[in-house]
Amino acid sequence: MDIISQYKKRVLSRLISVEPSKLKEKILDSEYYLVSEKLDGFYTVLVSDSKGIKLFNKSGRELKIPSIQSIKLDKPCVLVGELCSFSNDRPQTHRELAAAIAKPDKTDIRFAAFDVLEINGSILNATGIEKFNLLKELANQKNCFTIPQNQFASRTEVEEFYKQVVDKSGEGVIVKAANELAYKIKPIITLDLVVLGFCEGIQEKAGVVRDLLLGVVIEDNHYQVVGTVGTGFTSEDRNVFYKALSPLSVNSTYTEVSGAKTAFVMVKPEWVVEVTCLDILGESSKGTIKRPLLKFDKSGYDLIEQNAGVSLVSAVFLRRRTDKIPSIPHSGKEQLLDFLNHQSEPEQALKLTDSEIVSREVYTKKGKNGLMVRKMVGLKTNKEQTGLFPKYVVLFTDFSSGRAEPMNQEITLCADNTSLENTLQSLRDEYVKGGWNKVN
Repeated sequence: MDIISQYKKRVLSRLISVEPSKLKEKILDSEYYLVSEKLDGFYTVLVSDSKGIKLFNKSGRELKIPSIQSIKLDKPCVLVGELCSFSNDRPQTHRELAAAIAKPDKTDIRFAAFDVLEINGSILNATGIEKFNLLKELANQKNCFTIPQNQFASRTEVEEFYKQVVDKSGEGVIVKAANELAYKIKPIITLDLVVLGFCEGIQEKAGVVRDLLLGVVIEDNHYQVVGTVGTGFTSEDRNVFYKALSPLSVNSTYTEVSGAKTAFVMVKPEWVVEVTCLDILGESSKGTIKRPLLKFDKSGYDLIEQNAGVSLVSAVFLRRRTDKIPSIPHSGKEQLLDFLNHQSEPEQALKLTDSEIVSREVYTKKGKNGLMVRKMVGLKTNKEQTGLFPKYVVLFTDFSSGRAEPMNQEITLCADNTSLENTLQSLRDEYVKGGWNKVN
C-alpha cells in the first residue's frame, strides 16, 4: 500500500533519536509537546470501512488478528499505530510479539493507535492535538486503543515524564512537537562487539586508527558485521590501536569501505570493545537492513551471505574490554535479538555471485628508496540486483617503500561502465605521469 510507504518516509524516517542527557539541548523550542510512552510493537496500519477492519504490516502484507478485526469503529478511517502483544497488561518484546502473531487466537494482541491519516474517506489535515482528540473517539476499546499522550508546555516537563517512564522500566518516550518534529528518547544502549577491522586516517592523520569495523559472534568462527565506530577515541587510543591492530591484519574476500573511501584492513577477531549508541535499527526506508556474514579461518575472512542485521545510531567507543573474548557469551548476537526486524517476510539468505575483473592496470617506477607500484583494478560486482552493492567498483593501490606508511588504498563506487572508465582515466591523469611504466 502506497499510504504505508509514504507515511514511513514522511514521518517515521524523520524521527530523531535523542540522548536523554541532551534532551533540553536537542529538542527544539515549541508551543507545546505531546509526549507518550514508547510501546515495543510492530508498525501497523488499520483500515476500517463498511466491510470491516483490515491490518497491514510495514511491508503492506495483510495480517489476520481476529480479536482486533472483530470490533467495529464508528467511522471509516485509516489509523497508524503499534501492534503489541500484552501479558499482565504490559506490552511484551518484539520477539514475543512475533511468536504471538503466529497464534493470534491464543494471545493478547492489541492495536495501539498514535496517528490518524484518513477519516470518512478523506485525508486528514489537522494539528497534533486535534488528531489526538479524534483518535480518542475512534480507538477507545481494549483491543484497539489510543496511546495516551500528555500535553506539556516545556522541555523540563518532558524530561520529568521521561524519568517517570524509565523508573517504571518503560522503554522510553515519543515526543511530538507543535512544529511537526518528532523525537524518540530512550536510555543509552551499551554493546560488547568484536573488532573485525580498522581503517587508517588519511593525509596528516595517517598512521592512526580512524574507524573500527565491528561485529557480533554468530557461532564459532562466524561473525556478522554490525557497523563502524569512529568517535569516542582519544588521540592516544588512535595511535596505540593502530600499532596493536596492524600486525593482526589478514586477507579477506570481503571489502568494507570507510567514510573516507578507503578499505578497512581486516584483522584477526581477537579484540572486544564496548560501545554505546542512541538506538539500534532493524530496518531502513528500503526495508530490512542486511549485513555481511563472514567466516574466519587461517586464510582470513570469506563472505558467506547477507543476513538480516542492524544499524547503530550515533555509536561511540567507550573502551577495550580486555576482560572479554570474542565468544557468544561475551559478544554474541543475543545482544541484538530484540532489535532485529522480526517482521521480515520469510526469505532465503541472500546468496552472492562472485565479482569479475573487467580492467587491471599495473604501473611501476624506480625511486631512490626502491620500486614504487600503482595498480588500478575495475570490478563488476554482479550484485547490484541486491540493492546493497554498486554495479562497478574501482580499487586503487599505491605502494612506495620509501614512505612511512608504504601502502595506500582507495575505493570508488561506480554506477555504470561510463563512471568506471571516467574514474580510471582520472586516476591515470593524477597518478601516472613521467617515469611510470605500464607492466600489466
